[in-house]
Amino acid sequence: MQSRRDELGCDALCYGSMTSVRGALGLVGTALIGRLSDRNDSLLAKSLGSVGKGGNSSGRRGCLLLGIMASLIGCIIALDDSLTGLWLSMIPGAFLQHNFDVFKSLLSEYHNDFDSVEYNPDKVAEELSPIPSRSSSVGKLGMTVGISFMIGPMFAAAANPSFQSATYIATFCILVAGASVLTLPLPLASSRQLCNEKPENCETQQSNEFTLSKMIKLQTPKTRAAMTLLVVRLNMALAFHIFNTIWPASLKARFRFGPSDHARFMSFIGVTYALSQGFVAKRMINALGENGKVLGIMICCTVLGIGRYIAFHTDNLLVVYASFLFIINALGILNTVITADTGSIAPSNEIGKLFGILQASESAAGMVGPLLGGTISHYLGKDAPLLAVVGIYTFLFFFMSWGYDGLVISVSRDERKEMKKSM
Repeated sequence: MQSRRDELGCDALCYGSMTSVRGALGLVGTALIGRLSDRNDSLLAKSLGSVGKGGNSSGRRGCLLLGIMASLIGCIIALDDSLTGLWLSMIPGAFLQHNFDVFKSLLSEYHNDFDSVEYNPDKVAEELSPIPSRSSSVGKLGMTVGISFMIGPMFAAAANPSFQSATYIATFCILVAGASVLTLPLPLASSRQLCNEKPENCETQQSNEFTLSKMIKLQTPKTRAAMTLLVVRLNMALAFHIFNTIWPASLKARFRFGPSDHARFMSFIGVTYALSQGFVAKRMINALGENGKVLGIMICCTVLGIGRYIAFHTDNLLVVYASFLFIINALGILNTVITADTGSIAPSNEIGKLFGILQASESAAGMVGPLLGGTISHYLGKDAPLLAVVGIYTFLFFFMSWGYDGLVISVSRDERKEMKKSM
């Protein structure tokens, strides 16, 4: 895509404008898709969401298919050999393609079903045994992202296809993904059926507890837990985008990084992230247990801050790779913990909305972070953005040690106890 932008004369201003527009569309789109994915009675759920295995209407499946269609439309528009076509091809995917967040919501709903079977003596839990942990499922989902992040650049570097050929290959992959979505089993939705039969049991489900306005007011333990996760996600995203304003130029200045060097580095990150999400995160979380989760989070924050400082200042490329080995593993563990805890504090009919709000905060950070990093660098010196990143992770270290157990983990624990009582 970078070579395509160069061919069409998309300069720095053009690319910066596209990035800002993409961030703005993502900010609105993630919240919208998250809300739509929670609703099984919407027009989208009854039309697109009813296509596939089971035939019942599903907001999750509808949003997944909508995202796939958006990607397909973007690929078709991108075949137009013009700068306008390049701009327009970005819009559908940026606005409507948020399938990773929908998949996280779907996984959380599956686990809510597992929990209901585990706590309900009238159901046969052995039929679903062994039941994977939330962190294990989230890790596997993240691992697939890491693998694709690794395979894509490697294939492009080896095959060196034209933009048109690459678009055709991407279209084929999108169609395969669409066919796979059609075969996905739907969640049990037993709680929603119970809601129709006994409306008095569903007051909390219909409360729309996870809205940004209610989260800001911090009125209930769940909204306080959600706001804690929002603060963590927002700061992590800000740290990433601020660091990226100085990182590519630093690599080029110290090691004369070219396209092939960046491709190798990205492949290394992809492999490391896949291994982190698929193997390391699950084992570390299981080893620490619930009582040691906060300690693990604090270690991850320390590694993310110190690791970036070392990687930025060293003149040894091997040390850069070693630093990022620890950074990516820490990031994988932290993301797995946060995603699993997010899914455990929200009911099935509000999971998508909560994930959408958190992802929207990351999109907002993607708009503000580069501008903030550039401003800090311009007025305070080239090392100032790095110090800001270290400062953000220092804040997260103390913030998580102070409140994560009482604000998030305790709510997740109480939610499981409440589910056990209701069964």
